[in-house]
Amino acid sequence: MTTLYLAAVAFGVTLLVASLVMGGKDTDHGDAGDGGFGIGIAPVTSLRFWVFLFAFGGGAGYALTKMGSSEVVAALGALGVGWAAGAIAVVVVKKISKDSVSSGVETTELVGMTGTLTLPVGPGKPGKVRVDIKGRSEDFVASLVEDGAELPTGAQVLIVEEGERGSLLVAKGEM
Repeated sequence: MTTLYLAAVAFGVTLLVASLVMGGKDTDHGDAGDGGFGIGIAPVTSLRFWVFLFAFGGGAGYALTKMGSSEVVAALGALGVGWAAGAIAVVVVKKISKDSVSSGVETTELVGMTGTLTLPVGPGKPGKVRVDIKGRSEDFVASLVEDGAELPTGAQVLIVEEGERGSLLVAKGEM
């Protein structure tokens, strides 16, 4: 059983290091509270859960075996510690992610703001609008909300609503 525990630790640590180095996101597909498939409080569809289960469960099983515990006690201890570590990791990361402030800009946040055209826009001819938000400038594809004259580069426009695929519908801004 010692080999199995060491293999679990190696596998879990390898996945953990790979996710840190590669900067990957968790492949969470929900948890029991969100209607996803979960057993208890741990989502079994979360890669993060399995990484911690293997790494910490394997470590606990190895330690319990080396301390002279029976195979049953070591196995149950490994499973309990791994399960708890995985569940705690998922809950903590979800809590941090939920409460963190994002500097990303959603196009729905821009409705009612004004921007400056960086490329002209006209009927059936999309352009580009630059909007200053959250301390930086962002460019978005812009289309006219109503038919009318073409608006030149540098014109001030009002963002009226979100268009298809993250584009913005704009109208001439009265400044």
